[in-house]
Amino acid sequence: MTELNTLSGQVHRVSSALGEPEWLLALREEAWKRFVEMPQPWIEKTDLSKRTWDTGTFSTDVEKVPQEVQAYVDGIEHSYALFVDGLLVDLKLTDEAKAAGVVYQTIHEGARLNGAVWRKHFGTVVATDESKWAALNAGLFVGGVFLHVPRNVQIEAPFETVYVWTGKEFGSYPRSLVVAEELSDIQYVETTFSSARDVKVASSHVLEVVAMPSSRVHVAAADEWHKGPTYFLTRRAKVEKDADVRWTVGDTSDGFGVETIENVLQGSGATGLIRVVGLGYGREHFELTASMKHVGRNTESEIVMHAALRDRANTIYRSRTEIVKGAVGAGSEQHDRMIMIDGTARADAIPMLLIDENDVNRCGHAASVGKIDPTQIYYLMSRGIPYAQAMKMIIWGYLSDSVDALPTAGVRDLVVERIERELGR
Repeated sequence: MTELNTLSGQVHRVSSALGEPEWLLALREEAWKRFVEMPQPWIEKTDLSKRTWDTGTFSTDVEKVPQEVQAYVDGIEHSYALFVDGLLVDLKLTDEAKAAGVVYQTIHEGARLNGAVWRKHFGTVVATDESKWAALNAGLFVGGVFLHVPRNVQIEAPFETVYVWTGKEFGSYPRSLVVAEELSDIQYVETTFSSARDVKVASSHVLEVVAMPSSRVHVAAADEWHKGPTYFLTRRAKVEKDADVRWTVGDTSDGFGVETIENVLQGSGATGLIRVVGLGYGREHFELTASMKHVGRNTESEIVMHAALRDRANTIYRSRTEIVKGAVGAGSEQHDRMIMIDGTARADAIPMLLIDENDVNRCGHAASVGKIDPTQIYYLMSRGIPYAQAMKMIIWGYLSDSVDALPTAGVRDLVVERIERELGR
């Protein structure tokens, strides 16, 4: 690691630049200590032994917003925050959200201005010591938002956080905390634009969601991770009594990543859905675990993951359902489908059911990996459709339902554009 990557160096440099209080610096120091002490992680199908844990050097120099991103942001009419290399460039909160008492600010402002709520929930969903990359994020987090929605507030327009990574010699360490109080209803979106290529650093992204009783939260993401860095992502929600948290994630990447998306169905009657759509290309290696942990009684969950792979992409999709002892009446379904566009691509669909309770309502899974059926292509071509167009129609037949579930037209159009770009090569 570089000289600055020490307890008294990099961590202090980040905290000082952000003007943080002493108690938050102490939290960072403890997290960094855990990161340094933790051994190299082991994942069955992903070799991390040759991946770097170097963080690079933190800088407060703000790069220019890329034209593509500026055009995208100019089209946003709802609340949004724009970060370039972890540094805030712009933040807008609509009048409707302000009038409702919603707090939407940077994660760093949240610590200073709303310390009581922030400290109550920060690190309670994604613990600092749960993984080496979670500890890395807690030590160096830069950028991200604190979103707090008061009781009984329902806002249809989403809150969108836009991340831009320009390829500077510093990893990306955003961290966001979303707290939805009882009976609230919101949508939260994370959109990533990355031009970071061939930069050998480690990056760790964390999103914590707290869904209070009877709240409704829809979380969406449009991800694009390019080769070079090692990306670790942990997105998790704690879902309390009768609350519902739904995830829709669109990923179009050619980088090296390990991601976990999880709902912990803590309260009785809690429900959750994870929907993932992915297009892998180039030499992508991406391991994604979609997990539902049933703790409360009469909880319901569903996992739907669809992906298409081309070139030499290698993707591992794990569907994981855990029903702990006492989670009486739990119900869960898993559906994974992955198609190979090119014979050089590789995919693994791994369903997992971990059941420690006898009184279960239902628990099923279905997984498939294979090439596109040549009979389907022949049928379309026999109707006068060119081969390339026939291929795209079949692929979109797999992917379109999940893309349509994204909450805004802007995000849907962005994911469609990214998929079309790669399918058209």
